[in-house]
Amino acid sequence: AVLYGIYALVFTGKTVSTDNAYVGADVAQVTPLVAGPVAKVLVRETEAVKAGTPLVILDDSDARIMVEQAQAALGQAERKVRGFEASDAALAGQLGARDADIARARSDLDRARTDLSRRQALAASGAVSGDELTDAKNKFAEAQAALAQAQASRAAAVGAREANRVLISGVSLEQNPEVAAARARLDAAQLALSRTVVKAPIDGIVSKKQVEVGQQASIGVPLMSIVPATDAYVDANF
Repeated sequence: AVLYGIYALVFTGKTVSTDNAYVGADVAQVTPLVAGPVAKVLVRETEAVKAGTPLVILDDSDARIMVEQAQAALGQAERKVRGFEASDAALAGQLGARDADIARARSDLDRARTDLSRRQALAASGAVSGDELTDAKNKFAEAQAALAQAQASRAAAVGAREANRVLISGVSLEQNPEVAAARARLDAAQLALSRTVVKAPIDGIVSKKQVEVGQQASIGVPLMSIVPATDAYVDANF
């Protein structure tokens, strides 16, 4: 029968008929991308729909909470980075203060050194008592310690500023890793929220609807099918 059908089409140009044929179409399955209770079913069996038409709405309470939490986390990340930027200015001011401390400590050390040298010169002639010389030596040692402390404080201020600047240098607020990560989590939460509205993937007719209000929709489990009305084809057996 098959060979005869091919022969008839190619060599006779006649129409071939058969009673063994069926109409087929590339059916689109409608499956949710997020899980949740079904809040609304907006279509009926055999109803014609356009691509993008909402078909089913899932309860979005949890998804909205996730969006709100992600928005709050993004706000916290942005405030944290702005705090780093404000800290940089404050640490720069501290660095200037530490430089001033070093300058004063060096001036005090120079005076102490001069006073000690003068008293040491006078001590040889007996013009300065031993107690005065000891006091001058102590003041010189204290001035040395004060300078060392001022220099250490400046080094700590430099380290604190450098550590802070690592967190903000070279990138804008939007590009900061913490802010970018928080924004990505917000984008993911908003995407999950948008997916609580299950839409028609193509134009067509609703078929094999198996979803009701209140049931638990699961990811990947079909809720219905959409059969294209214009792209059907005939599959015939001769």
